Amino acid sequence: MRKPVVQPLHFTVQQFFKEHGVSEQTRLLAGVSGGMDSMVLLNILFEIGYNVSVGHVNFNLRGEESDADAAFVKNWCEQRNIPFFILNKITKTVEAELRINTQTAARKIRYDWWDRLAIKHKFEFVCTAHHLDDSIETMLINLFRGSGIKGLRGIPKKRTHYIRPLLECSKKSIEAYAQTFEVPYRTDSSNLTDAYHRNRIRHQLMPILQELYPGLHTSMNKTIARVNAEWSALDSGYRDWVLKHAQTTNEGTRIEHQEGTPAFTLRLLEMHGFPWHLASDFVLSKAQDTGQFLEYNDQRLSRTEFGFFLEDLREPVFIQMNQPGIFDGGTFELSVSVVEDRGAIAFDDPKTVYINSTMIKWPMTLRQVQAGDAFQPFGMVGKHKKIQDLMVDLKMELFEKKRLLLLENSEHIIWVVGTRLDERARINEGDYSIYKLQFIEK
Repeated sequence: MRKPVVQPLHFTVQQFFKEHGVSEQTRLLAGVSGGMDSMVLLNILFEIGYNVSVGHVNFNLRGEESDADAAFVKNWCEQRNIPFFILNKITKTVEAELRINTQTAARKIRYDWWDRLAIKHKFEFVCTAHHLDDSIETMLINLFRGSGIKGLRGIPKKRTHYIRPLLECSKKSIEAYAQTFEVPYRTDSSNLTDAYHRNRIRHQLMPILQELYPGLHTSMNKTIARVNAEWSALDSGYRDWVLKHAQTTNEGTRIEHQEGTPAFTLRLLEMHGFPWHLASDFVLSKAQDTGQFLEYNDQRLSRTEFGFFLEDLREPVFIQMNQPGIFDGGTFELSVSVVEDRGAIAFDDPKTVYINSTMIKWPMTLRQVQAGDAFQPFGMVGKHKKIQDLMVDLKMELFEKKRLLLLENSEHIIWVVGTRLDERARINEGDYSIYKLQFIEK
């Protein structure tokens, strides 16, 4: 281990890692764009001597500039013998296919890829360079969107295997570090424009707030910590309430009316996918006659004598397959096919996976999650994990959990569709026959 220069950011990172159980031997993957923030984080990890590898995504959004960013990060890593991984992806294609904006597409691309790298190479944590200014901006954006207390928590220090060691460091402290230690970095030209909503918050609103409140970063850091502490207490109360007053069966969810707890009812409905304002108008309406109902996204919320009853109006998914082919699920298709050209395999889409032929044991079944379902997550040889625990780890909302599908063969679960593949389905070098599974939403 190197003997680091005594510097506040070094100390901050070391303290953060100590709190989260990260040692010098812990396998870390750092998401590095080549910009100042991620290069400062990478420089700190390297100088202190942590076991770090680098994952860089070329989103192909800025032509030669994007290619130059990738070459820069690669060269920096090669000079220091740091393992380097790169993904080239045409972001605009993903944006068009999924009908999402550029920023959302880019976020999905990098996080999906980092997840796959973490599983394949057994990285315990993925480090990102989010800092205090990012967290404050996120809090403000969510405030203006009306997201409630949950959205005012800023960016979490840790989410599953993602950690943010610089989250309590201001942008100014990162800039000072880069200047003092002459850390090279690239400037993303898109960050200099006000084309994106976050950039307008950063360039126009933040300077005004800092002028009005000189101690903005200190006070906002304390506010975020307080909101997180209060949210934790509220969340605990909510979970207790769910256990006592929201019973779910195959028919639906019975929500018992309790004085003083409409916020809990509204949160439950929001987790099922109901927009808060729509659910609020219905739940808090002065006209509270039994038999009234609200329908949204194939769900019906009915007012009853005991409170409310929530039911799913969609038919349950159960598709049985006896041979390869394309299977229609109404709102989606599942394709099962033999791979003719092994060279065409590309691990860049979580909804397209490749498995060894020993997993193809007919009949195959596509269905929804049931209590007690478990599988062996990719990278966890011989270890089982309950699907319910996986959904908790991924912080899935209730409506996402209800829509999650499983593909199983005649013996066990093969694929948590779009999320995780079973370890036993892994493709090995000697596998002569490979199948492609592709989930296509219409």
